[in-house]
Amino acid sequence: MQRLREEVSAKGASVKTSAAADVLRDHFSRCERRGNSAIPNSLERGRKRHACDECSRLKVKCDNNVPCRKCKEFGRTCVKSRPTGGSPDDTPGTSDSRSTPDPAASDRNSMGIGFLLNGADFGNPFMKSVSPSPLSPHSQSTEYQSMSTPRNGFTTLSGSPNAGSQTYPQQYGPMQVIPENNNNIDTMLRNLEFANFEQPSNNWSGPGENMMPWSGAEGVFLDRNVLEQRAFEIKEKLRYTASTMNAPHQPSRETLEAIDRISANSIVVNIKLYFSHWHKHAPFVHEPTFNPCSAALPLVLALMSLGGMYSQEAADVEELKSLLDIIETYIFSTPGINLEYELPGRIYVVQGENSSQEWQQYQMEELQGAYLMIVLQFWTGNPIARIRVRQQRFQRIVSIFHHLEVLTKQHSPAFQISDQASFSAWIRKESYIRLASVAVMLDHVFGIFNNVAPRFQWAEIDLPFPSDDRYFNVANYADLRAQVVYPQQRMKVKDAYVVLFTPPGSSENDLNVLRTANLDTFDMQMLIHYLYTHIWKSTFSNPTPVAIIKSIQELLEPFKTAMRNWRILWDEIKSSFSDIEWKKLGFQRTGETYFDAVASILEIYEKRGGIFPPIPSDCEKGSHLKRLLSF
Repeated sequence: MQRLREEVSAKGASVKTSAAADVLRDHFSRCERRGNSAIPNSLERGRKRHACDECSRLKVKCDNNVPCRKCKEFGRTCVKSRPTGGSPDDTPGTSDSRSTPDPAASDRNSMGIGFLLNGADFGNPFMKSVSPSPLSPHSQSTEYQSMSTPRNGFTTLSGSPNAGSQTYPQQYGPMQVIPENNNNIDTMLRNLEFANFEQPSNNWSGPGENMMPWSGAEGVFLDRNVLEQRAFEIKEKLRYTASTMNAPHQPSRETLEAIDRISANSIVVNIKLYFSHWHKHAPFVHEPTFNPCSAALPLVLALMSLGGMYSQEAADVEELKSLLDIIETYIFSTPGINLEYELPGRIYVVQGENSSQEWQQYQMEELQGAYLMIVLQFWTGNPIARIRVRQQRFQRIVSIFHHLEVLTKQHSPAFQISDQASFSAWIRKESYIRLASVAVMLDHVFGIFNNVAPRFQWAEIDLPFPSDDRYFNVANYADLRAQVVYPQQRMKVKDAYVVLFTPPGSSENDLNVLRTANLDTFDMQMLIHYLYTHIWKSTFSNPTPVAIIKSIQELLEPFKTAMRNWRILWDEIKSSFSDIEWKKLGFQRTGETYFDAVASILEIYEKRGGIFPPIPSDCEKGSHLKRLLSF
């Protein structure tokens, strides 16, 4: 016996803390000289576990407190089944907490109905209780800084007669009236960057925020096993894409680790962040019926990536940004999106309305995902990615739009919603109309920021304004029928644009046409984008006026009339909102800032008499405006 103890001691390990304790225990059971000594208990082998049960299961870092920060953040019950002290009295198998799991914790973390309806704290650091008063535009709480890097920071625009001290959203690039003094040009150009618009309005999310959007018309709830399989599929595809992007070089260890950290939980949390924050800026994904378990993978990846930009953990945001190029490459390599699809022999399905309902839905989701990836890369990607999506990826979207005739999608006046199938068809077409509307606006944004000629031509666009959100937010036909009122045919964008040019003498009666059309802030922002684009094309991009028109004022007067009429309608719409309701809106609130931008280019053109130096095209972030103003 003494010899065995000496051998163990010679290895430099204590009997109480080394693996030799088990050897000693086995020896005791056979040793004749142990007398009445009790057989020692086995000690816990391996590293002592300090993480709580949930952090250990999810393989995330735990701060060892009870409750820990992660469990508090996600609304979980924090339980440590094994004590950290390793007392023999609390060895595995004797702990009550280990043998009797908490049923509440099991329900909340099972991806079942209890977990999915776990209130506002589920994976969303921004979803706090609604404050009785709106946040100040100048407040800078640390919980809203996940996207506030130097080029993604908040800016308060001033210099326009109507700007005041209001903080404007910048998803589509706020601009201010360009001052006489060019010393502020650099500041203005910095304001063109993407910024986190959530600071003044993230506590003012839309209805039903406390309910997870995973229960669809058929009552389908997310299943953890299916989501884990989806996460596995995503990781496999991203690993393969990463390995082929820079062959023969292998992906870095950091890249592979970032891919491995994608999980069912991260997918759900980030998509929830998308619907809580970004969705209100461009609502073309039908939230009530979206299901990450069955949706097209490009759309799931795009929503996960865009929503992840709102994470409160700066390290998580940076890690996800490091994967954006890989995710973009994968999405634009899928058969329905990549350029090789159009090669002979590569047509694999029937596109458009001749295909099945299921395939039409998949095609639309695939296209939505590709578009959202362009938006994300254009505003948050690296400089090369910004150029790539503007010059190459968006052109691919334009080609698909032409192929599917998206720019002429509209609801038939004779169409009736009479059952669930017709409701689904209406939602799908409405989603296309909304997607086309925001894509045309992004095309205008490329012109405003980068002086790129529009890829979508005026003659090919025949879109109505999107339907009211109260119809688009309905989950199924039964809910729509319960509302009694059904979606109405909306005015076409072209018709409304023409009415804006009505001369002052008859404008009041004609403007009533737009008033009765119930235009909202999103519709008005669409119109001001069109005004900016067509004014630029009629002035700085057109040599004819200077050559044949004696008076610049004669050329600009119709545009000034349209601007005046637009502003009348805008002020009426804005005055109909309370301050609280106004702060619930998304980037639609930038319409007034775009109005100032249009007024600026009109003023510059008139002041210079239509004579100006060469203006760079397809340039970076407003350098064409900087060049123009330096003349």
